[in-house]
Amino acid sequence: MSQIVTITSQGQLTIPQSIRERFGISGSTKAILKIEGHTIVVEPKHDFWALGGAAKSKVKLTDAQLKRARKSFEKEWPRHL
Repeated sequence: MSQIVTITSQGQLTIPQSIRERFGISGSTKAILKIEGHTIVVEPKHDFWALGGAAKSKVKLTDAQLKRARKSFEKEWPRHL
């Protein structure tokens, strides 16, 4: 599949909606840019936070509880390395 897109003077381009949908890109997403010969390859970078909702759980926490848990994790994790 090939499509012509415009690269702006700021170096930005818009990925067509059909391609974004095919690769599950919605909203703001990081990407990996590679050069392969004379070709630029753009690969969506799906990280842990992009998986929101993928792992359902019955556990429900408030924002305050999540922040406390994150701070605790950040503090305790280095001790286990």
